[in-house]
Amino acid sequence: MAAIEKSYLHWPDLQFIDWCSYYYGINRGIYNTIDAWFYEYGILNLTERRRAILQFLKQAGKREGIKFGKGGLTSNLEQFAAYSKGWEHDREIYHQ
Repeated sequence: MAAIEKSYLHWPDLQFIDWCSYYYGINRGIYNTIDAWFYEYGILNLTERRRAILQFLKQAGKREGIKFGKGGLTSNLEQFAAYSKGWEHDREIYHQ
């Protein structure tokens, strides 16, 4: 992850969400759903959760307004968790 993105991980919520909205074209509702999904998945640490969110959004692709369709967001999150071994195999450390 680029150094500039690492600094975003520590921004206040509103600034981080606005950046995600600008860069990936998602709205606050989509962001909140993604954030809640990763939290429920077991990533309780905010910085690690934001890192996972950015990895997920990169996989979904940087484009003008990412569209997932009905039920598509959850399906994409589940696929991401199943195939992204960069952080998923360590998720037990987040269960604190």
